[in-house]
Amino acid sequence: MDAVAPTCRSRRFAATIFAGLALLVLGPALLVELVAAHGKQVAIAVTSLLPDPDQPLLRLYRARATYGLDGDPVEGATVVLTARRADGTSGFPAQTLTEVKGGGGLYVGEVVFERFGAWELHLTVQAVLNQGEGSVTFTDDIRPEALTPGEKSARQAESERVARLQLGFRFDWWPDVVTIAMRIGHSLAGLSYFLVTGVALGLAWFGIPSRYPDFPRRLDRVFLPAAATSLSLLLFAGLYSAAFDAPVAFPGIYDLGAMRRIPYGDAYLLVFLVKVALFGGLVVLALRIHRTLRQWTANPVPSADEPIVAVLRRATLLNAAAGLAVVVDVAVLVYLHYLSHLGAFLPAQ
Repeated sequence: MDAVAPTCRSRRFAATIFAGLALLVLGPALLVELVAAHGKQVAIAVTSLLPDPDQPLLRLYRARATYGLDGDPVEGATVVLTARRADGTSGFPAQTLTEVKGGGGLYVGEVVFERFGAWELHLTVQAVLNQGEGSVTFTDDIRPEALTPGEKSARQAESERVARLQLGFRFDWWPDVVTIAMRIGHSLAGLSYFLVTGVALGLAWFGIPSRYPDFPRRLDRVFLPAAATSLSLLLFAGLYSAAFDAPVAFPGIYDLGAMRRIPYGDAYLLVFLVKVALFGGLVVLALRIHRTLRQWTANPVPSADEPIVAVLRRATLLNAAAGLAVVVDVAVLVYLHYLSHLGAFLPAQ
């Protein structure tokens, strides 16, 4: 029996899915020039200076913030300094440091202390776009006596604080609630796809239910819309997760340079490409199952003994195997995601 030509709907479905795959693969070329992802670590250097020896209570603080993965300056951030005496008897309100334009992530601010003594200072850095916030605490000993050149050098070396810190995400509707919703939608779409293909697998391997002899036609009517909707939602959620739920900040996995600089970044990219290939295989198999169902139900009375059923069995079995491979691939991606953060946070041995 001649194979039935693909319908217009299946052609549009295939074109839409493969266009999404092309966007997923070509995403780096489209987005990496628009937004640079720097990872989620920041290096902060804080320097305490005595600008005027005649004003020993005056200090000038310079904070330089750079992204820890690529060394780019953290510009446009909100940098706030607070302080209190080590004995808790004095303090001053929060003071926002001023960004030096063109200073490459340099922020400065002057503080006039009320009293001499050891002061504990707390510096917070909040990145732009509400991506996160972090802080570093240090002690500055405000003393009235003049310092020798050697003491000045030692004091400056001691006051230079470099801290690698992990910016902790705040929980908000964007992107946290949206990301959770995307994950739920991604899971439901996957469940829906493998449910409808699982029904096709059961029909091919266990035969037509005697109570429902028209069951193949019923399945044929709903298979393509259900598979197309599920795969489209999976594609959309995957594109979102690749940009907003990757080991590095937006545009996430599309910034290949940032991904390759983080620990296990190359492995993550490789496993992600395997996932893309598996998704493409699912699209092809869905179209194959659809065409086989359409050819089978073209007969006035579909029978489980027809040769086309063997084709349907192979297609549904390959689809189930590809689904299992996707589950394993996603588990490896999640594991590598965790390792990338732990590897960046822990010091090198």
